[in-house]
Amino acid sequence: MAVTAQNSSPRPYRFDERLRMIPVDAESLAARVAAADPHDFGGLRRLGIALMLLGRYEEALDRLDQALVLADTERRRITVWINLADVYRYQGEPARAETLYRRALDASRALDPDLVSFAAHHLGKSLAEQHRPQEARELLNEAMRLRVADGDSELIESTRAALDHLDELALPLPPEVVELLGPLPEWSDEHAGRGGNLRRSGSYWIKRGPRAVAEHERLAWLRDKGIAVPEIAAFAEDVLVLAEVGTESAADVTSEPAVVGAQMGRILRSLHELPVDECPFDGGLDVTLGQAGRAVIEGLVDTGDFDADQRGRTPAEILDQLLAQRPATEDLVVTHGDFTPGNVLAGGVLIDVGGLGRADRYRDLALAERDLAEDFGAEAITAFRLAYGLPEPDRAKLGYYRLLDELF
Repeated sequence: MAVTAQNSSPRPYRFDERLRMIPVDAESLAARVAAADPHDFGGLRRLGIALMLLGRYEEALDRLDQALVLADTERRRITVWINLADVYRYQGEPARAETLYRRALDASRALDPDLVSFAAHHLGKSLAEQHRPQEARELLNEAMRLRVADGDSELIESTRAALDHLDELALPLPPEVVELLGPLPEWSDEHAGRGGNLRRSGSYWIKRGPRAVAEHERLAWLRDKGIAVPEIAAFAEDVLVLAEVGTESAADVTSEPAVVGAQMGRILRSLHELPVDECPFDGGLDVTLGQAGRAVIEGLVDTGDFDADQRGRTPAEILDQLLAQRPATEDLVVTHGDFTPGNVLAGGVLIDVGGLGRADRYRDLALAERDLAEDFGAEAITAFRLAYGLPEPDRAKLGYYRLLDELF
């Protein structure tokens, strides 16, 4: 069984020098995609793979999500998880890819041993790309043992190629970034308020992938509007290098809650006063509810991170409530998207702005009040509201946007 191949011959793809699938004839494949009329699980899955080969990742995810909804056996679910992980990996989202690959591997070990080699092979290649060769080799060796026992020469050769070229699979940094930083830096989880696909090298922070591209665009727009943001040290391909700001965030302050709350309120008011009609980025409910729906379908919501009053609920239940209680209108301003004390540095410098866009002001107000209440208490909330200029906020909308954040 080929997890990534179309159910036809010849295959519509080949492998490039880094062992990634690329279309044999992109024009013909695009024509096939345009003519496709998927009505069932297999058709949706094949279409999703074809769209991935063409680099149309968002469409690929849409089709594969539809296939996942229709998957009526554990084997089908596992294969779609692998396919979805492939899309995220190719798109530059290794963390999401790893989550789905590992889910597929765990499920196949427990429920469908025939798929273990596929999940281990794909996860191994993904980890090799992320400069984790020891873990990658262990998984690829496991896949090789299973494939040798099975006797499928094509699959054996595929895994042998990955093992033979393990070091070459690691994703390189663009030359412009290498010139600035030197050797590839190590991954770092030692950071506050700096989420995403992130590494640190000396006095620089490095992000990679579509989120890095989105953040670069928003940083440039904010700087042009006079908002304090980190310095862009380099940007090439999908790699963003930010200079270390070197100051503590509001989350690091352990005293004077009113001072922290007032600072947060003033900064947010300045952001929300930017001309919303000039903001090219959409963060409204059509976008965010769509993203939330995808996360629910793909099982990417971390229920362990739910607020205390939501624990015990399923992501699907929360999504249903959000859709049923969606506000009739949105009071659009330029929102940060994750306006918490950890993302506001001393001097009013905003970080982690990859989610910035036009959205209801309560998208920011809800998260700011939640974290200020947890970290600093009621005094900070009062100061925040007064500094922002909204002493009596709409409690229903605060609750709605706080609930929405549970799915992110």
